[in-house]
Amino acid sequence: MNDKIAPALQQYWKELDYTTPSAIQNKVYEPMKAGKDVVGISPTGTGKTVAYTLPALEQVEPKGGVQVLILAPSQELAVQVAAVVQEWSKQLGLSVQTLIGGANKVRQIEKLKEKPEVIVGTPGRILEIAETKKLKLHQVKTVILDEADQLLQQDQLSTVRNVIGKLPGDRQMAFFSATSNELMEDLPKWFNVDPEWIDATEEDESKGEVLHAYIETPTRKRVEILRRLTHMEGFSGLVFVNNVANLTLAFEKLQYEGISVTVLHSEKYKTERQHALQQFRDGKVKLLLTTDVASRGLDIRGLPYVIQYDLPLNKESYIHRSGRTARMGQSGTVLTLVNGRELREFKKIISPLELPLTPLYLYGGELVLERPESEETEGTSPDSKAKTKTKPKTKEKSKTEPLKKPAAESAEPIKKKKKGRKKIDKNKGARKKNKL
Repeated sequence: MNDKIAPALQQYWKELDYTTPSAIQNKVYEPMKAGKDVVGISPTGTGKTVAYTLPALEQVEPKGGVQVLILAPSQELAVQVAAVVQEWSKQLGLSVQTLIGGANKVRQIEKLKEKPEVIVGTPGRILEIAETKKLKLHQVKTVILDEADQLLQQDQLSTVRNVIGKLPGDRQMAFFSATSNELMEDLPKWFNVDPEWIDATEEDESKGEVLHAYIETPTRKRVEILRRLTHMEGFSGLVFVNNVANLTLAFEKLQYEGISVTVLHSEKYKTERQHALQQFRDGKVKLLLTTDVASRGLDIRGLPYVIQYDLPLNKESYIHRSGRTARMGQSGTVLTLVNGRELREFKKIISPLELPLTPLYLYGGELVLERPESEETEGTSPDSKAKTKTKPKTKEKSKTEPLKKPAAESAEPIKKKKKGRKKIDKNKGARKKNKL
């Protein structure tokens, strides 16, 4: 592929020290360059954004109005995609504009006067501006749905179809995702297309080594597990919580414990979300608590841990969450916190993925593979029916006991009882007081 792209793009490819294109980049280049409708399926972190960007840009005429439209399901993903597309567009003298909710609409409309050739954004904001007639879409040649399976969910499908309805009938359509679902089989019905399906999942070798593991722990102790994980050397974790209420509660507890933590969810303003993400990327905080809004497409380079505070709702959710680590050849760990009942449910959810699942234990400031021999361990595995023999109780503190906060310095010292006093002398002070 990299021998066929435009010379300016070839040069930039070399400047970025890119070597061999990934499987998805190789397989979709020719069909997209030829203007065919395609579905591209490939694991997370395999360069799908570059895969569709290069052939799409090569069909664009400079100063010819909006010709490429890229839709993303979230503001964060749209901003990230736009940054990548903009880098490559500069090499061809093309301009890119981002249109997302949460940003100043008046300012976005004003900037459209610069006549960008590429628009990247969320369906709601793009439709909103298009209906004001300030965004002209009649010259669009290519429309790309990034994280297509998410955009085809019921809450976004209607908006996406309304946006597509404003495009020329002979436009090219491309659908990209790490996973496919039954909704993607209805593409001919929704958009009157017959796309070429390109699945590079089996052929891709750019995915790094991932350890899929779990710690069995009571739900009430999960915040404590997160706290202890942050004391591990080089630790940094993206933590997935299923709802904002539980996320906020965990955040407040961690903050009270003095842990460096921030949050990213849909109820935060755009600037707050961008700030939280940047803090985490810069290593200023060790934990980023988020809902599934961040499981789609976010690129956090060198992320060592993805932690599931709550179980994923389905196997697709697990794939997208775990895809935030071990990107482009790096290694990483996906660590799920479960209780005994949830472990059985968790195994059912991911059983179609046929992933090796490893029980881990938190001991001595490290994650270990074997259960420590002690009276009480934070995580235990039901897979092992044999119970560890307990040692006789002694006054010595258990090595696996969670770290406890030191007693407050201001606490009053405990007064020792005086021994050997006669019965008549006891409570003498109280009797004197009564006589007075």
